[in-house]
Amino acid sequence: MKRTVPLLITAIAGFVLIVSFFIPDLKGWGEDAAVWFDILAAIAFVLGGGNLLKLHLKTMSDKKPGWGYSAITIIAFLVTLIFGLFKIGSPPRSNVEFYGETFVSFPLEAMPEFRVAGTLPPREDDEPIPASVRTQLREENGELIFVGWMSRDQKSDLLKYRETLDWQCRVEKLFTASQPSLLQDHVRFYPAHTSLAFKGVLTEERQADLQKLLPESEIATQAIEELASRTRQATTIQSSGIPKSFKIPEEANAYFKEDQAKITIVGPLSPELQKEIVFSWSGFEPAMPLTVTQEQELFAQIENAGRKLTDAQSETFKNFFAAEWHPDVMVAAINTAGIPPKKEKTACELLEEQQAGAKELVLELPTPEPTLLNPEQIRAVTLFVNEPGQTAEELKTELSSLGEITAAQLASIDEFINGLPRHADVLKALGLELLRTGPLTPEQREVLFQPAATQYAWKTDIGRLFVASHQIKYPWSGSYTAQGNPFWWIYEYVLQPLMTTTFAMLAFYVASAAFRAFRAKNLEATLLLGTAFIVLLGRTYLGVQLTAWVPDAFSALKIDQMTVYIMKIFNTAGNRAIMIGIALGIASTSLKVLLGIDRSYLGSGDD
Repeated sequence: MKRTVPLLITAIAGFVLIVSFFIPDLKGWGEDAAVWFDILAAIAFVLGGGNLLKLHLKTMSDKKPGWGYSAITIIAFLVTLIFGLFKIGSPPRSNVEFYGETFVSFPLEAMPEFRVAGTLPPREDDEPIPASVRTQLREENGELIFVGWMSRDQKSDLLKYRETLDWQCRVEKLFTASQPSLLQDHVRFYPAHTSLAFKGVLTEERQADLQKLLPESEIATQAIEELASRTRQATTIQSSGIPKSFKIPEEANAYFKEDQAKITIVGPLSPELQKEIVFSWSGFEPAMPLTVTQEQELFAQIENAGRKLTDAQSETFKNFFAAEWHPDVMVAAINTAGIPPKKEKTACELLEEQQAGAKELVLELPTPEPTLLNPEQIRAVTLFVNEPGQTAEELKTELSSLGEITAAQLASIDEFINGLPRHADVLKALGLELLRTGPLTPEQREVLFQPAATQYAWKTDIGRLFVASHQIKYPWSGSYTAQGNPFWWIYEYVLQPLMTTTFAMLAFYVASAAFRAFRAKNLEATLLLGTAFIVLLGRTYLGVQLTAWVPDAFSALKIDQMTVYIMKIFNTAGNRAIMIGIALGIASTSLKVLLGIDRSYLGSGDD
């Protein structure tokens, strides 16, 4: 029985995989068998690890010859197992973390309920409602009841559930009703995690608004208090140096502070706020086109800091700034933002038109005329770019006074400026170009590279603050091979050098074996020796140079070409023959195993 059961399992699993491979309708059988194989393989790995420990511990306890190697094997096994299994030192995966948000456990039953008139429409294929809303949506007394706040992804899933205007209108009404209107951009509920999340700092005012959004209960009160406490936790790091032009906006003084070389953030730091602190607050100026006077001043500053630039460097300097962007680029960006996007009508609007007797429904709303900058506004933008001194806010105020401009266009100004490289980045790029054409003194390098170094140091400091203030939700979600963790260090600096050393030692054994094997005792050995000599020589620089003098008309006689010919023709033919033989061997061995003829994998012993 001990040998019959494994035989049956092997035969059944093998035939299932074969049948599922050739019959598409039974593909699922093969997938299920593969899952079971993974389960058994996991068990086998555990048994293998236990057997390894058993054998080597016995060798150590008996003090057999080589017991020290057994000790090293056990230590290496346990160290890599612990570091790899528990992912010690591995950062969490960024795609599963909720940066800028703070979480507390919160049951679905304590969330508010939202109702709209209507029922769940049946589907002809009996498909259930989407899994994303299955725990939150129900039908009761002719009403649809949704528990919690509906996300846009859930809305999208429900709209696809049944593509009729009546159903989609109900979904839109339910989505509108189930939104946390007071704190829509800050608070979220994740039903799959049964967690209440808040983005930013939960101030006393926001805490009162959140209390209004949730039904009164002891659970809600405790969760809100815990959430407020967590969002108000302060994180402080030591900065390598705060930029001289750094300035905290007045509205941010409540949650961001700097004291000499220390910076403190209250609550988690969101990616958006991180970018704003790095670029907007720090005062690192965007790279606007330089005027002729500014170019001359920068050129003089570089030369005054050290030696005179060479003619080639002067030409590089001139060409570098000749490729700068033009004010028309910014004008085009603002005008593009003034073109209103096409908007589709809601399902409720289309349903209303259909009920009113419309025969053909128009899906899109009429598109308003685009709002473009007038000549005075274009002149103001050009002046802003060419003559620095005006801030972006002042430009927006001036454009609003000179003519019509939309909110999207005003927002595009900030977006355009924030998307520009910083002036420090331009100086760094200029310095690299100048170094390609000639030397620079240490003082000149400082002029060109120090601003970028200061900017990078500040960006790194805020990055450390971002990581330190983040509240990790899934600490084990990272990869065990993440760069910098102990498992990666062991692989990179212990295993790899050992493997390299082993293969380096094997090279001498291979050379010795080749010398003994490649002896021209007969015709076959002579062919083997000649072929090996050509291939080995053709892979080296010396081999290519030895026959470089051969005319192109006889290029086939060049060693490198002969090597390609041997590898492409003779070697490929031999490989194919070997692979065919291996395939036939695998097929015959597999059939013997499936039919129970070959039982060697069961170990020794009779049935």
